[in-house]
Amino acid sequence: MRWRVRRGALPGGAVLLGAFAALGASPVQAQSPSKLECVAANEAGQVLVQSGKPLEAERKLATCMSASCPVPVRQDCAQRLLEVGRAIPTLVFDWQDGAGHSVRPTRVTMDGQPSPDALGGRPLRLDPGEHRFSFEADGMSSVEKTFTLREGEKGRRETVVFAAAPSAAPSAAPVAAGRAAGQSSSGIPTLAWVAGGAGVAGLVLGIGAGVTASSHNSALQGECHGSVCPSSAQPDIDAFRTWRDWSTAGYVLAGVGLVGGVVLWLTAPSSSTHDTAAQLWIGPRGAGLAGSF
Repeated sequence: MRWRVRRGALPGGAVLLGAFAALGASPVQAQSPSKLECVAANEAGQVLVQSGKPLEAERKLATCMSASCPVPVRQDCAQRLLEVGRAIPTLVFDWQDGAGHSVRPTRVTMDGQPSPDALGGRPLRLDPGEHRFSFEADGMSSVEKTFTLREGEKGRRETVVFAAAPSAAPSAAPVAAGRAAGQSSSGIPTLAWVAGGAGVAGLVLGIGAGVTASSHNSALQGECHGSVCPSSAQPDIDAFRTWRDWSTAGYVLAGVGLVGGVVLWLTAPSSSTHDTAAQLWIGPRGAGLAGSF
């Protein structure tokens, strides 16, 4: 951006200068900036604009709008603030589902940081360049989007379409694992093989569900303060509890299957002439193996 600074009267004259002076004055300032600090803030604002950071430049230039700053410096800052304001792009989001119905998001992050301002439906002021967004809504799969904004781009509208979230976990249903069998070719009873396989499957389920639960728990650490969580954290709380239960069920199944397989192998007769059958069942609160032999 090229700065064209004209010293002297600005559009709106004393009214415009007074408005920016009010912007720069802050009741929480410990003391008014000195003349050197005013000049430094003016120069720092120019550097920030040239670095593609107009939002930070705007905050810096507000310092040199203090009433303690020399009038020429305040005039320069006022002109720069006008130009910076025109350069800052704005982005507005619309959220809907696949059928075109409006959706209310519960959480938006921008470049890895929470962005509560994006939830209000008002134009979001951003630095020019690329920004990565993540959108979450109750009962919906999260959406990842990347937008590149140009300098001076105002009121850009983007529609974010949510899809219904898949079920949190596989349905709890009996899994048939039995078949007529006697002694396998390796000498290990078929039922022992079934039990061992169920144990391995349970171990895989326990580890995978545990990792997923841990991921949701980590997300909650950043959202909650102690035991108090905002309503936007409820999806992570529900997901954590569900995957934690499945992890527990997986480890229970692993223990039952592996121990049962070893016991069946050690206690099996040298030959078997009758049929054996096994049935594996898995649920969010437990798992087990039943059979006849």
